[in-house]
Amino acid sequence: METINGQQAMAWGAIEAGVAVVTGYPGSPGTGTFNTLTETGNKFGHQTEWCLNERIALDIAAGVSQGGKRALVCLKSVGMNVALDTLMVLNMTGVNAGLVILLGDDPGAWGSQNEQDTRFVAPMSEIPMLEPSTIQEGRQMIKWAFDYSETAETVVIVRITRSFTTREETVPPLSPPSQRPHRIPDREPLRWVAALAKTMTDHTRLHQKLEQATADFSRLPFNQITGDRSNHKGIIATGFAYTKLQEALAGDNSEPQILKLNALYPLPRDLLAQFLGQCQEILILEEVDPYLEDSVKAIGYDIGQTPKLYGKRTGDVNWVGELFRWHIQQSLAKFLPNFKPEHVYLEENWEQEKPFRKSYCAGCPYMEILTSFREEARKLGQNPFLTGDPGCVITAAKLLDAKLCMGSAIGVASGHQKAEVGERSVAVFGDSAFYHGGLNALIHARTTSTNLLTIILDNGGSVTTGCQPTPDQSETGVSIYDLVQTCGVDQLWTIEEEDDEACMRAVFHQALSSNEGLCTIIIRKKCDPV
Repeated sequence: METINGQQAMAWGAIEAGVAVVTGYPGSPGTGTFNTLTETGNKFGHQTEWCLNERIALDIAAGVSQGGKRALVCLKSVGMNVALDTLMVLNMTGVNAGLVILLGDDPGAWGSQNEQDTRFVAPMSEIPMLEPSTIQEGRQMIKWAFDYSETAETVVIVRITRSFTTREETVPPLSPPSQRPHRIPDREPLRWVAALAKTMTDHTRLHQKLEQATADFSRLPFNQITGDRSNHKGIIATGFAYTKLQEALAGDNSEPQILKLNALYPLPRDLLAQFLGQCQEILILEEVDPYLEDSVKAIGYDIGQTPKLYGKRTGDVNWVGELFRWHIQQSLAKFLPNFKPEHVYLEENWEQEKPFRKSYCAGCPYMEILTSFREEARKLGQNPFLTGDPGCVITAAKLLDAKLCMGSAIGVASGHQKAEVGERSVAVFGDSAFYHGGLNALIHARTTSTNLLTIILDNGGSVTTGCQPTPDQSETGVSIYDLVQTCGVDQLWTIEEEDDEACMRAVFHQALSSNEGLCTIIIRKKCDPV
């Protein structure tokens, strides 16, 4: 037996399933799974590839699947937004070899710019989604998802949360990969072509797949009903919320019926119908939004089973942030008349429940750099509108005027300039954000003759997510300087690692004094993460 965490468990499941290619973009939770697969690639024969953004990662995985080998995509909540363009076509064409997306959601926004419940992507894209409750179950679920993906010829999404990834559990040792035959690519005309001529046919076939999945998921081995069947009070808990529920209930003698639900989409209607018919009142525990609460209400209406539901919409379950065990006990105390657990979890001890997140920000130079930039601007009587991207710039968030998502800084700053805000528009972002989406925005700014200053903070990697390499660190040596120069900026300055404070301030002064055209400063300063 070995002790592993949730991220390692998902990697082990992928290895045992015989995954051939793993793609992704750095972003926790989920990066640890990719890292584990990278460390084991030589031993087990799979390839791993960090991509410039999540859509490219899914594009590559789609090609691997069409070509007959299994592929896994690792991305986080906001990364799924980037991959949607491909996903919303891949659902229609289907897949050949198994294709699984490992989706890391972040209830509580411990490392994200928003608190996004990405479960809603499943019904929008009409793609099956699962969520494990325990570490060993996650490992088994990844293997099941690959098999089901091939059988149903569909992408399968497996959702995990940050607290799941940091939980540890003792499990059986890692087994060798399953030996899988190479699935011969289907070369039938238009098989992998998203075309007007077959869109309606593909959509009809997709609905047929979902109808079958609804029946299959009612027999899913992970879902289960436990507790006293004569008790008319029931609880539905999804994914890792089920594990928290078990810990919150420990020692209590109420014995409500509990539906452990791991099929998020399509929901297992037969299983839910059975549970709704057995209960008069049901408490629903989920993270983050009332996705399940609303869905169960609709299913109950359709089948004529309408027990009283308690959840986020009724104010009985916390709606914002991670669902901690003290939240669950508060809900249980209202729902179960004689609730008496053996251990009481308290709000003032919430730090003990907060999932661990390693910081790589020690030694970050960018707060000092942007402070110097602001000071030089003040000397010139300027107060620039400073727009940033997620990443290392977040350490200097209080110096920013705006920050949205990866690749947005140049576009937002261009908008400030067009709105005539009365100050110089400046976009500041890291090297990873530049490759992710900033390059396209820079080209657009050039073609529209935007008067804008861009600052690229080049620390040689995606440091906030664990120091993953960027393309300029690869053997082929892509150069940010060459790319920016090719875009045709009007002026381009570089600040190197060896340049001192005075040299850097002189460049800032010169760039701020030049108030016309598209200008770029590349600052190459390494971090010292610990």
